[in-house]
Amino acid sequence: MPLSAIITKRSISSSHAVQVQPLKAVHIFSLGCCAVCAQSIFVRELMPLFTGTEFVVGALLAGWLLWVGAGALLGGRARATAEEAGFRRFSALAILLGFLLPLTVVGVRIGRGLVAQPPGALPPLGTALVFSLLVTAPFGFTYGSLYNVASALARERTGNMSGGISRVYLWEAAGSFFGALLFSFLLIEYFSQLQAAVIAALLLVLSATTSSARGAPRYGRAAAVCAIAFVVGSLSPSIDRMSIERIYRGYRIERFYPSRYGEIVVASREEMQSVFSGGGRLFSYPEPERTEELIDIPLLLCAEPRAVLLVGSSLGGGWEEALKHPSVTLIDCIELDGSLFGLGIGDTSRGAARAPGNGADGTEIVRKGRKVRFIAADGRFYLSRGVHRYDCIILNSPPPVNLQWNRFYTREYFEAVRRSLNPGGVFAFTHPSSENFLTAEQARVLRVLELTLEGVFERVRVLPGATVHFVASDVDVDPAAILPRLHERAVDAPFAGEDYLPFRFTRERLEALRSDLERAGDVPVNTDAKPVLPLYELVLEGSRQGSRLMAGFAAVSRIPALATGMILSALLLVLFAASRPGARARLAVWSVGFASFLFQLLVLLSYQSFSGLLYRGIVLLTALFMAGAALGAFVSMRHEGWGGSRLRRLHAGFIALSILLVLWSTLLRFLSLSYAAGSAVFLLCAASGGFLTGSYYPIVVRTAFREDAGEVPATLYAWDVFGACAGGMMGGLIFFPVFGLAGSALFIVLVHVLALLFLAGRW
Repeated sequence: MPLSAIITKRSISSSHAVQVQPLKAVHIFSLGCCAVCAQSIFVRELMPLFTGTEFVVGALLAGWLLWVGAGALLGGRARATAEEAGFRRFSALAILLGFLLPLTVVGVRIGRGLVAQPPGALPPLGTALVFSLLVTAPFGFTYGSLYNVASALARERTGNMSGGISRVYLWEAAGSFFGALLFSFLLIEYFSQLQAAVIAALLLVLSATTSSARGAPRYGRAAAVCAIAFVVGSLSPSIDRMSIERIYRGYRIERFYPSRYGEIVVASREEMQSVFSGGGRLFSYPEPERTEELIDIPLLLCAEPRAVLLVGSSLGGGWEEALKHPSVTLIDCIELDGSLFGLGIGDTSRGAARAPGNGADGTEIVRKGRKVRFIAADGRFYLSRGVHRYDCIILNSPPPVNLQWNRFYTREYFEAVRRSLNPGGVFAFTHPSSENFLTAEQARVLRVLELTLEGVFERVRVLPGATVHFVASDVDVDPAAILPRLHERAVDAPFAGEDYLPFRFTRERLEALRSDLERAGDVPVNTDAKPVLPLYELVLEGSRQGSRLMAGFAAVSRIPALATGMILSALLLVLFAASRPGARARLAVWSVGFASFLFQLLVLLSYQSFSGLLYRGIVLLTALFMAGAALGAFVSMRHEGWGGSRLRRLHAGFIALSILLVLWSTLLRFLSLSYAAGSAVFLLCAASGGFLTGSYYPIVVRTAFREDAGEVPATLYAWDVFGACAGGMMGGLIFFPVFGLAGSALFIVLVHVLALLFLAGRW
């Protein structure tokens, strides 16, 4: 859509004659900008209900797309019976959408406080999914209706509906690209998520009410004044605090601030302070029992630890506990979010000498010649560089319920750990368990961890308790050595001392745990390409809650992947082969929406496995996808002669991209690359996938849209988002967990092969 007006001016007769201004490119541009900001904010706000599980990202976006598609279809039908249409209606819907965005954020926070208690707890998956679907419904439905009105208004610029629809698609994609950059590099850095929502809404409202040359509707000017007043109030920290307090009921909010990794909240209750990031609890202080068990047991299993690396276990007293061991001379503390080092929780180092260090924040503590270095970095990337070697590496990460945390429990990460250990070094981490009896789901999770470790390390020990300890080394580690070393080093550990440990690691308990693990049977190894643990963890959590939905996922996970793939492939073949000519265009855009969203989800999840940067990555990859879509739509619109032969080439391009993604993800295991170099191909895949998708849509609209049949302008757009909805739901919850990257990519290839054979240009 050009920057000049895309439709001629119209007059609306009334008692107060007002010139209705033409729809401009800036209106559609601001609509796309607002939409992508809303998607990103909603995902960040809702993900804590799923403990950040990326598999539900597709489901969350699928719910959004479902409402957008419904709004595009039903909103278009409502318009057809209305007496008054045009820019006035567009402005009214844009104003409504602007107000719905921050109100939805507040609604999400209120709902989180109701369904997830205590804070950081995981609610039943079904409850969380239903809530997520309903709370975003008003915004999604209104957006779909607004898109349809814009498509109808755009027809007079080119004299035909198909040209106007394509131009709206182009400028919406361009606005989405800008919105993703705005959110990623400005809003997320300096504003809270509620404040970011208000700013994005303000841009849309001001565009809809003030960007016309003259004669803006009177109610539009009034709405603009109200919007500014709403912004001034909403940007106040007190509004943010009030909504956040609804999430952390029973706690006193000490501090909260925005972070690219998730909003940080410091909350206190009685004598304990807890730190939350993105709704999940990172650590609490004081917790001496947890700290002693986490730090002292691995160090006591190490013959003479000197250099120690704490990955995520340094805050809340972790590094201070490690200094109790007299042989320790260096402790490196790694946290992904460097802002956590400045909280000062549990910091008893006042008075210690400070000097410039090698950490990303430039700080280290020197205490009697012993150094503690604080490093803001990704723990996996830090180890993969192999710069330093350690005698003991202690991982303190939440259980691998999502890909961000699963990255620290895969074969590839364990290999990086082994390369960073000195001879005789010890690697240790913990996982929640049961004191006396393991359920089948618990045994399966623990056995996957043990089997994955055994594929990398020569000696692996699993030590029983309510919290199971996994200890791996190239030499044997004997639990019987813990107490003698505890006395020898004179470590003061009342919660992990001789009154506790002798009963923790008895022969009977070790044998009972061994028997439970063998009961798990054959389980797969957890890898980056096929991360099985997040799904197993969800099934485990569902069994604890008695969730029928998770019981269904458990049943699906037990079906052989080959059988599941054959069933889905057969259904897909029937769908394409039996399609009628009148429905083939809709099926074509549905299939491309399905496959392209599934492909984009695979790019996101593969990138997440590589980098660990989901929240920033989802916006950056989305930005590149939308930039590619805008460019593809522009190129396709410039070549009006493109038809069925071009569609077949685009399908072939999707097939090649899917193969490239699998090959690159496989090669990364054998290459030692910087973050920028490793990310380059993922970014290229996102942009290229967007270009192919954007090129496809205008060709189908130009050759298949039937204006004389009375079709709703956004009909094909609705079917496109319905396909994306199906791709998001199935990709996140079935394809990637069950088939892994290679199997999911193979299914994408199948979709495009069938579309190429049965649909391309045959309507």
